[in-house]
Amino acid sequence: MKSWEELLTPPNDDTREKFFAFLLRRPCTRKQAVEYLSRMKFPETLIDEAEDAGLIDDLGYARLFADGHVSWGNAKIAYELGVRGVSRENVRIALDEIDDEEERAREISESLRKSGLDERKIRARLISRGFSSRAVYEVLEE
Repeated sequence: MKSWEELLTPPNDDTREKFFAFLLRRPCTRKQAVEYLSRMKFPETLIDEAEDAGLIDDLGYARLFADGHVSWGNAKIAYELGVRGVSRENVRIALDEIDDEEERAREISESLRKSGLDERKIRARLISRGFSSRAVYEVLEE
């Protein structure tokens, strides 16, 4: 627990600068920012300031992450976002905004077929990438 002196003393500008520089390097979630502050022994009071400035945005992070991992299935994307501290609601919104999971699985399976892989290996690859069994079944039954 923090002492009252730590709570009343605002973080110095150097601390604020280092934290904001960290946030500007790459998008991060609230959980990742809190972990960074903890590692650096910076006060967590900077979190609210960073959120107000728009430097921490879990929904924005989830959208960018999902959009950048379209070769993964929804289950894997959802798991990875959950590990990073994104709420289920924000995960759902982000997944709703990217292409249909079945369509993504279809594109990947076509590419794998062209490279000469058999159906068993294609199924295994799609499942290992987090595609639902329903999407894999639909794609391979075509």
